Amino acid sequence: MAGKILRITAIILMGVASAMMILGGIGTICIAFWPEKYPTLTMMVSVKPIFQVAAITTIIAGLLGVWITIRLRRFTDRNYLYAVLILLLSLLTAGVKMYFSSKLRGSVAPTHIRFYLSLIVLLYFLILRTPGLWDKIHNQGKPDHENKAGMAVAAILGGLLTLTVQYWAGPTHTMNGVNYADVWHPQLAFFGWMLVLAGGSFTIQWLRRHTPRWRRVIRDDVYHPAG
Repeated sequence: MAGKILRITAIILMGVASAMMILGGIGTICIAFWPEKYPTLTMMVSVKPIFQVAAITTIIAGLLGVWITIRLRRFTDRNYLYAVLILLLSLLTAGVKMYFSSKLRGSVAPTHIRFYLSLIVLLYFLILRTPGLWDKIHNQGKPDHENKAGMAVAAILGGLLTLTVQYWAGPTHTMNGVNYADVWHPQLAFFGWMLVLAGGSFTIQWLRRHTPRWRRVIRDDVYHPAG
C-alpha cells in the first residue's frame, strides 16, 4: 500500500511539474523573441538568444515530462532516470533565466515558482531511490492500474493550472494594462479543458475498476432494466 501511494504521488508531482514547464516556456516567448516591443523588457535584448534556447528547451522538457508521466505507470529504472533528467533540465533552464532576469531587470518572478517546484519534485524522486523505499515502488515494468489515480489527479491539476494561468501569472505578465498571460486564452482554455476531461476519464476508469461487481450489476439493472 505504501508503495502505491509513493508511486501515485510521484506521478502527480511529475505531471504538475511538466505542466509548469510548458506554461513557463510559453510564458517566456515574448521576452525571448520580442523584448524590444515592450518598454519594460528592452534591457533583455542582449540575451535574446539565451532566452530563446531556454524557452524552446523548457517547452520540449515539459512535453517530455508529460510523456514520462504517462510512462511512470510502469515505474522502471529507465522511466525513473528519464524523469530525473527532465527535472534537471527544467532546473537548468529556470536557473539560467532567473540569473539573467535578476541581473538585468531585478526580478526572477515567475520563473522562481517553476524552479522551486522542479527542485521539490526532484528531491522527492531522489528520496524514492533510497533502498528501503525503492524496493516498495519498483514494479519491474509491470503496469499498476492503481497509477491511473495519479494520472487522473495530475491531468486535472495540470488542466486547472492551464485554465487559471491568466490569474496566477497575470501580475508578472501585465504591461501597460495588458495581461499577456491571457493573450492565448482560447488555445490554453482548449488544452486546459482537454486535460481536465482526460483526468475525468482516468477517474471514471479507476472508479469502475474499484466498484464491486455486484454494485455494477445492480446499477446496470436500474438504468437498463431487462425487457
